[in-house]
Amino acid sequence: MFFSSEFLKQIIKDTEEKSRLKCKECWCSTRDVLQARVDGYAMETENYLGAAVIGEIGNNTFDHNWDFAEGYSRGTYLRFERQRSMVILADFGRGIRQSLKAVFYAENDEKAVNVAFTQRLSGRAPEQRGNGLKFVLESVARKKWSMYYQSGNGCCIVDRGNVIFTSSGLNVIGCLAILTFEGGSDEA
Repeated sequence: MFFSSEFLKQIIKDTEEKSRLKCKECWCSTRDVLQARVDGYAMETENYLGAAVIGEIGNNTFDHNWDFAEGYSRGTYLRFERQRSMVILADFGRGIRQSLKAVFYAENDEKAVNVAFTQRLSGRAPEQRGNGLKFVLESVARKKWSMYYQSGNGCCIVDRGNVIFTSSGLNVIGCLAILTFEGGSDEA
């Protein structure tokens, strides 16, 4: 599930456009709206672990962002593409590197994304949190699902259990996640 830069550019363009317009099919302005859409997905697909992964990524918008890029409202973009078994989430907040800044210095976005997904660290210190994205990574990798996650130009890519941290030539405001649950494993 490695996406071409053209595909990613189109996803970024679509999420930016629909988020600015607060497209009712995609925009979750509050945690309650996000949770209702995730619950609906869980009931329709019976993919409860997938729903938990979606919810964790989406909830980070409300847990870690106080400032959003100019022209964007607080909230989460959430689109289910059922014909492709794909879920797309995005926010236009401060991103992982800025969110971790108070508790961890990351010299670049790739390092910040790596730390966020692999270490127990929270941008909401002194709260004892920081397991959410680790749960996401472990669940996606264990089930052999696929995920493309980007903040700034730092990326976490999971493809059939293999995890890669890298940088992209594209820059994302806030965070972008693309998940596919097809082709995974039923193993716990």
